[in-house]
Amino acid sequence: MEKKTKYTIIVIVFLILTIPIVFGVYVETIFLHVSNLYAILVLFGGLFVLLSVGELIDIYGFNIKSLEAIKMHDVIKSLTEKENRFSTLLLFIITMIMEELIFRYYLISILFHSLHLSIVLVLIISSLIFSLYHIHTWFAFKNIRILGIFLSTSFLLGLLLGYVFITLGFFYCIIIHSIIAFLFYFNLVNRYFKTK
Repeated sequence: MEKKTKYTIIVIVFLILTIPIVFGVYVETIFLHVSNLYAILVLFGGLFVLLSVGELIDIYGFNIKSLEAIKMHDVIKSLTEKENRFSTLLLFIITMIMEELIFRYYLISILFHSLHLSIVLVLIISSLIFSLYHIHTWFAFKNIRILGIFLSTSFLLGLLLGYVFITLGFFYCIIIHSIIAFLFYFNLVNRYFKTK
């Protein structure tokens, strides 16, 4: 798919996803719900675990073939080649917001508020669906190692972001998701693709 078409589709989907919010659908989930020490400790503990897992994956998870494949990722290309850096990073943020709208704002809200499932079941189901969504990496890179990395880390990230959504609200999910995903790509670039 041509980049311009891909980016146009992303922006259109983003705009469509924001329409229900304007009409107040699940608007109570946008803002802070629970602000206690336990929620903050789980947040920082989860961040520490995810960043540690990301560091281990950066060091031990990739081989030469998978590194060669992931080098073609839009964010990695924009960080290494400085080509279309602003537009790629802007679309990276829009993609993070879209994923949070779909998998936290809508999916968790429907599972919890409409279907009345337990919190644990909601977190597991939403994380599993978020993980399976990342199967698109197979079609982009055709590399089983990259697919495994994305499926496993996105499941763990989904658990953390689901908990953050339920306790701290939607906006914190966007911030945390964006930071963790960007650090993953940034660390890969610095470790393997940095131009001398």
